[in-house]
Amino acid sequence: MSGPLSTNTKLSRVIQASRRHLSNRSPREALRTIATLNSRSSNDPEVLYLSAIAHEQLEHSRKAIELAKRALKQVKRVEPMLILARCYRRLGETEQGISWCEQIKKHRPDDLSVIALHAGTLEEAGRVGEAFEILSPVVSHHRSSGAELPLGPLCEWSKVLVQRKDYIGAIACIDKLLSRDDLPDSLRVSSLFLKAKAFDRAGEYAAAWECADIANQLGHVEYDPELHEEGVDALLENWSLERMALFPISNCESQVPVFIAGMPRSGTSLIDQIIDAHPRAAGVGELDTIETFALNLARNYVPNLAPPACFGNLNSASWSRVAHAYIREVQGKAHEHADRIVNKALGNDKLIGVLAKLFPRTKIIHAIRDPRDVAISCFMGGFNNNVHAWTTKVEWVANAWALSERMMRHWKETLDIPILEVRYEQLVADPQNEIPRIVDFLGLEWHDSCFDFHKSSRTVRTLSYDQVNRPIYNSSAGRHVNYIQHIDGVRFPEYY
Repeated sequence: MSGPLSTNTKLSRVIQASRRHLSNRSPREALRTIATLNSRSSNDPEVLYLSAIAHEQLEHSRKAIELAKRALKQVKRVEPMLILARCYRRLGETEQGISWCEQIKKHRPDDLSVIALHAGTLEEAGRVGEAFEILSPVVSHHRSSGAELPLGPLCEWSKVLVQRKDYIGAIACIDKLLSRDDLPDSLRVSSLFLKAKAFDRAGEYAAAWECADIANQLGHVEYDPELHEEGVDALLENWSLERMALFPISNCESQVPVFIAGMPRSGTSLIDQIIDAHPRAAGVGELDTIETFALNLARNYVPNLAPPACFGNLNSASWSRVAHAYIREVQGKAHEHADRIVNKALGNDKLIGVLAKLFPRTKIIHAIRDPRDVAISCFMGGFNNNVHAWTTKVEWVANAWALSERMMRHWKETLDIPILEVRYEQLVADPQNEIPRIVDFLGLEWHDSCFDFHKSSRTVRTLSYDQVNRPIYNSSAGRHVNYIQHIDGVRFPEYY
């Protein structure tokens, strides 16, 4: 960070204190300190920049972008540009991120961190060849000089090599990463999962399993299957057919919102990308707006009161406001011609009741896949263990799969909104019939672009980002066979 741009005494003190908080990764403290300023001082370009950094650390990317742009408008500096490049990359808006990287490189052409950011954004956008061309000279220079390649370029080079199917080279680079004492824990975990991916794609399944197992044990959080089941029991009891008849319901008649529900790694991203390819549809990824509303419902819920009194002051008018606000939000994120806008948030399976009351004319797509393949894909995938602890063991995934299926069965039996089941295995085996079935379900006219979804320049923010940007393939169906010795003895739910 550059030094403060202001001389005002209080402002300077706040800036210095905020910078200390941010250096200590305490963004909320930084924002609390900044909040003590009056409105004029809070619009100081350095304050705006520091506020943007704080929101970036909190992963509030949209707010960080807004503040960085305001700071940049006042003073042309590289630092806010870096925030914009990083945040657009995190949001999956890679073309914007690439554009900002190109602007930054005009000012810092030899900055290796900028080169790494540029290459990484290109790789996530599917422009692997360009990422390779950018990093190759850097790698060659360090190799010929005998110098150690810095952390950022080494990380991105490893990913590029995996994408180029140079698995031996990728594994060698990842081993260099893992041998470093300065490797942050989060990067150590992601590097192990990347190594597992390289081994898996190379057909070295025992080595892949070992890497994923080590990664899943780092920062491991315990999962309680019985507690999870109790939570599902309570949900289905509270959202019974009889009780739901008395629940608030919004007046939103929009057919725009569509939701994909199902376990992760069940084809949700693939379905989202197919729909987004239609000229009258769009995807907004894993938007958590409705989950936030559901959490608010839970905080206000009074269990000993009958509905609708059990929701306190969150009556039908409140639900209507939330529904219409959501429509405005997703329309603001989608192109103007989108008649259907898809949200594939993980956790939609437990929110279907809420969705039906918010959007009585919504449609739901239930993505379902062989629980054994889901278990392997989750175990090998590197989810956020703090949120989804059940992904760290295949037997826990099996339990979570059964509970998800139980919830979806309940919604199908108790709600009158249309729910389309899409089985991953059928989708990849027979896309010529399955894709039109999805489009027809949404009430859209057929368009051939849905078969060419992989040609989209859109970047999907998902663990499978490098898979949904290619034509449909069926090699992942039945992938558990490669790990049969590792899942022997695990009780999986029946799947037909």
